[in-house]
Amino acid sequence: MNFHKRGFVGLIFSIALLAVQVKAVADEPKAGDVMTDEFGIEFVYIAPGKFIMGTPEGEFGRYPDEEQHEVEIKKGFWLGKYEVTFEQYDYFCKKTGNAKARDEKWGRGNRPAIHVKWQDAQMYADWLTKRAGQKYRLPTEAEWEYAARAGTTTAFSWGEDPTAFSEYAWNSSNADKKTHPVGQKRPNPWGLYDMHGNVWEWTGSYYKQEWDGSELKYSETKSNKDRSVRGGAWYRFPKDMRSGDRRVFHPRYRLPYIGFRLLREQ
Repeated sequence: MNFHKRGFVGLIFSIALLAVQVKAVADEPKAGDVMTDEFGIEFVYIAPGKFIMGTPEGEFGRYPDEEQHEVEIKKGFWLGKYEVTFEQYDYFCKKTGNAKARDEKWGRGNRPAIHVKWQDAQMYADWLTKRAGQKYRLPTEAEWEYAARAGTTTAFSWGEDPTAFSEYAWNSSNADKKTHPVGQKRPNPWGLYDMHGNVWEWTGSYYKQEWDGSELKYSETKSNKDRSVRGGAWYRFPKDMRSGDRRVFHPRYRLPYIGFRLLREQ
């Protein structure tokens, strides 16, 4: 091959490489992008960043296990725009032969799936992972709070005023002692619905009373150690639905006020 031919081939290779790089940049999601997967589940892209996890001293309802510390979310991720619904979970049960979860006779469809233990939620995520070729899981406790705060530092993602709950969250004052269809209230600043109220949400992290890094890690599937739950539920008061509020449940619990939200890795 002569010099001119080698130069031409090199030029073509450079152009092709540039095209690949441009496509990669174009395909890179941006904060707030919305995506619907092949199962009809809607996700919002959460970009990486740093935030102060926990609750400042003096915030009403603060518990000792909510001490503030800086956390870095190093990788962006897709988080469910809504809590997983009965319609979505029932489809999984139909396809796998798993028993459907109870609904307390409140209705199914677009209401958040309840009476789902931690292992069942993990099984659903694994099932989606195998069929999509993309990793699905529960968010870690740190990922959950980062997304719930959505760049805010106040008790709630809309500010400090608990009287605004009627606009943003189903709680003891307006839920009529039951769950409600997802997405009926206003979203947080990053476009996520029901991060406060409706149902507690399982996280993928072990609960530790003192921060030891567990909040950043995804726990082992088979372990029966307590897991952190977040977000509050339909029967709770505003102080229990703060962005920094932490609770703990045994992973085998099936309860009418615990559901979950899925994360899809980028």
